[in-house]
Amino acid sequence: MFKKIFIVILLLLTGGVLMLFAASGIVKVPVLASLLDTDEPKNLIGTVDPNLYKDVLVKGEITLTDNINKYCLTCNVTYENFSPLDITLSSAELSSLLQATNNDLGPLKHIQVKLNDNSQAEMSAYLDLNNYGYNLSGPVYASGKIFKSGTSKINIEIEKVELGILSIPDKYIKQGENALNLLLDKQLSQMSDLKIDSLEINNNSLHFKGNYPKKASTQ
Repeated sequence: MFKKIFIVILLLLTGGVLMLFAASGIVKVPVLASLLDTDEPKNLIGTVDPNLYKDVLVKGEITLTDNINKYCLTCNVTYENFSPLDITLSSAELSSLLQATNNDLGPLKHIQVKLNDNSQAEMSAYLDLNNYGYNLSGPVYASGKIFKSGTSKINIEIEKVELGILSIPDKYIKQGENALNLLLDKQLSQMSDLKIDSLEINNNSLHFKGNYPKKASTQ
């Protein structure tokens, strides 16, 4: 998993726990894949405006040098022009950006993010890992907390993960959470000029203030 546009990756990583579960063999059961195919992802925020992501890029003064659909979860992206950013984003804005960057490429489609209060967030999507060597596809849901843990560090606490109608046991969620936080630390450490002054999820929105890359290019 690569380091996506910074504000976005904080929420996408919550869904990345499913890839870890698949890799472990916990959910690598053929009948499960077909079972999950029958359902749709949870609708967390209603209809998402497909063009709302453009407001995010304008507000953040962010330049994407390539087509928006090339910035997927598993695409290679390089970042430049780190500079101060103070921005507040809604659930609808984040969801629109995530769909614009992932519906064509990558393992997660039709992503919705619901921002709550006290660092709480929810995510739903359609997951397809068949191109990654795992016989698993279907709707996924995750909820938890995302918060600043250092000047350039983020921590994720995963509270619940569902594959279709099946809930992942707590002990496996904890394993996935630990692995994701190690991965997140590794990815953020590569962004040498990143600085997080504040990162808050409250009043149904995400507020970021700090130093952030204003230009992103795919490879």
